[in-house]
Formats: sequence, C-alpha cells, structure tokens
Amino acid sequence: MFEEILSRIRPRVIEANLPNNLWGAYDLVTHTIALRPRLAPIQRRSTLSHETAHAVLGHAGYSPRQERAAEELSASWLIQHDQFTQASLIYGTATALANELDVLPRDIHAYMRLLKRTQKQETPWQPEG
Repeated sequence: MFEEILSRIRPRVIEANLPNNLWGAYDLVTHTIALRPRLAPIQRRSTLSHETAHAVLGHAGYSPRQERAAEELSASWLIQHDQFTQASLIYGTATALANELDVLPRDIHAYMRLLKRTQKQETPWQPEG
C-alpha cells in the first residue's frame, strides 16, 4: 500500500547528511524527502514511509503530535492487520514481531498505539518493556 501512495504523491527523494542523527526529513515547500545515506533496506523503507506520511498529512516543521501521526499512518501502510494478528499470537516481543513482519520495532509500537486508539479494545499482543 505504501508504494502505491508514494507513486501517487511523487515527492522528490534525495540522500543527504541530516543533522541530529535523523534518518529522514520532509520539506513541505519543495515536496522533498531527504534520507540519510547508507540506511539498511528496512530502515530506508520505514523512513521513506514515515516521511511520505508527513507529506500526505501536509506537515511542516516538527512537533511531537505530527511525529506520532506520521508514525501511525506509516505503520498502517507497512503492516497488514491480518498478518499482525496472526504473528502477534506467536511472537512476544516487538523485535521478534517486527522481524516476522519485515518492519522496524518502532513500526510495531506505532501500530499498537493506532489499534488501541481506533479499536478501543485490547489487542492480542502487548509489547514487553
């Protein structure tokens, strides 16, 4: 799903050395996503999805609220609910679940927040620590 959205909104994607150890950044004015060079493939996909979420949401600048919104939207694109539900019955940590679903643990945590907020019910899996 994420790849379809990326191809639809067509931001300019570049590699750039970013400050503060950031993996990515979105510039609303130029409609450009900057990614840190040499990210691992899973880091690059997750970061590109996250920055694409900022683009879709029209975010400019930084705020914790915008970060959470982008994290959750990105996670909803990267994680299929049925696969999450099945894997969550088997794997007991965010890292193990992330490995199974080919996402980062931060994507798992964002997806869990999204589920709790939108479904108003307990999910079958609760992250450790």
